[in-house]
Amino acid sequence: MSVTESLAETALGVKLEQLPADAVQHAKRVFIDSLACIIGGFYSPTGVACRQAAHDMGGPAEASLIGEAARVSARSAVIANQGMLRFLDYNDDIEIPVGTGDIVSAHPSGSLPVAMAVAEMTGASGKQFLEAMVAGYEVIGRILESFKISLEVRGFHHAPVLAFAGAAMAGKLFGITRDQLVQAMGIAGSVAVSLGILDAEGEEYVMTKNIVDGMCAERGLVGVMLARRGLTGPERIIEGNKGFAQVVLGGRDKFELKPPRGRPFILETVTKYICAEATTHGHLTASQAIMRENKLAPNDVERVVIKTNARTVFHTGDPIKKYPRNKETADHSSYFLAAVTILDGGISPKSYRPEKYSDPNVRAMIDRIELVHAPEFDFKIGGAEVEIRTKQGAAFRKIVWPQQLKGSAERPMTDEDIRDKFLICAEGLLKPAQVDRIIETCSTLEKLERFRDLMPLLVL
Repeated sequence: MSVTESLAETALGVKLEQLPADAVQHAKRVFIDSLACIIGGFYSPTGVACRQAAHDMGGPAEASLIGEAARVSARSAVIANQGMLRFLDYNDDIEIPVGTGDIVSAHPSGSLPVAMAVAEMTGASGKQFLEAMVAGYEVIGRILESFKISLEVRGFHHAPVLAFAGAAMAGKLFGITRDQLVQAMGIAGSVAVSLGILDAEGEEYVMTKNIVDGMCAERGLVGVMLARRGLTGPERIIEGNKGFAQVVLGGRDKFELKPPRGRPFILETVTKYICAEATTHGHLTASQAIMRENKLAPNDVERVVIKTNARTVFHTGDPIKKYPRNKETADHSSYFLAAVTILDGGISPKSYRPEKYSDPNVRAMIDRIELVHAPEFDFKIGGAEVEIRTKQGAAFRKIVWPQQLKGSAERPMTDEDIRDKFLICAEGLLKPAQVDRIIETCSTLEKLERFRDLMPLLVL
């Protein structure tokens, strides 16, 4: 059996009634979380540009632009909705350490706009949408756990994985056959590879970072549209000669598909409690706790030493990110994030106001921060130890391990946590009563006869 045959069987075999109750519950929370992120990015420069471009490109009114009453082509909706979703760097995450300084990762919700658009197109029920969502996340998880080296180390962005998930989601909702889904994955996988310059050390980040997941996931939708009409793709797209493993990962031995497991990958999905690059959450949580628990004022701080894994040090601590000039770079700068946490008590969407980047107080605090590699955290991604030294001569230390982080698989966010996050993202855009209606509807999504009936509730 080829890799894509196994993945297709996995995706098409997902049935809501066969899933553990906690997996269904978490899927709904992740979906609510993703909608919150989309609303939070509605008026962002990325959101505005993508929505305007979606209207410019025209096409049939197939799927909703979240926040608007308008409908555009499904392909345009995927890219625009995903661009809004990604802007705040608040969306979900899966990370698997595979070596010192090397993690395999993806933002699964980057493929979720495909399921949303196709569920509208096909008149799918809420239950069918949830099944497609879980199927896509399962495909992402099975691919990620099979990597022996990351796309990042090879010079590629992590988004290509989402082409396979987009195909799984769209294929399931269109009701295509296993063979058609295999062809769709082959089509999508062969034309969806993105370059690491969008998430690279030594490069200032740009807005394309916010849409790359959606553009790769959209290839999955296109692959399904073609495969269901008879177009063929390379079945051995991953393991074949000059296929994904050999060319992108650097060798066929760099990919080994593991058998399906009992625990659904949706349960491994992290929902972010902080709107920042995921591996910084440990040191941000520790810094926030030290300041609060010891009643320290920013002016008390003389020096901050952050000890964490190698990847976080070189990825979020490289010189070009030290004094960020835009949102896309700031949310991946440990220096900026730690400085704002100490000055303001935490990170929120408001932390990324443009004036923050030139704020002399922020820059002065950045100069007091030191980022240090600590090997004990290399396979505990997200964990960190922080020491804050004061001008009075005191020193306060705190260690946070990844399983202690709110939103982790070991400590998932509660319904109340998700609601609080939604209110933060929707501040000034939606009234609390409207947020509650959205959450209530999504909490019983499996009972919704038509998924598209959710869309009017999301109009600003």
